[in-house]
Amino acid sequence: HLRIKNKTKHNPCSLSRKFIIKDLKRRFNYKGLIISDDLKMRAIQNKFGYDKAALKAIQAGNDIIMFRYPGFWEKITIEKILNEAKDGKINPYKIDRSVKKILELKQNYNITDIMPEEKIDIESINKKIEEIRNIVYEENPNG
Repeated sequence: HLRIKNKTKHNPCSLSRKFIIKDLKRRFNYKGLIISDDLKMRAIQNKFGYDKAALKAIQAGNDIIMFRYPGFWEKITIEKILNEAKDGKINPYKIDRSVKKILELKQNYNITDIMPEEKIDIESINKKIEEIRNIVYEENPNG
């Protein structure tokens, strides 16, 4: 949720249509998925509120928005997003384009919504991550 004074004025980049469309997509020719940081962060929450932040993030050009709102607010936010889409305040072409990008990515990397039958060994994964961090740190101790 970085704010760049001369680029995004009062909004962070994650909620700035100007930054996402003009800079990220056009200037840098970025064609991949754009995913917001968690919109529950206090700076976003205090300035925009839950539902308005999510709507701004979608309207700004994010393909996926992340939010871990309390259950009540999560439900309200999803309903408001659906209503905005039904009322045409969120461009249906934008929704279709985002869904297409998500589905293409899932197909390219063979990602499914089906949970694996075998249990995922989180401890083993975390151990491997820690080993990699140690190697990286040893190679570059100053960060």
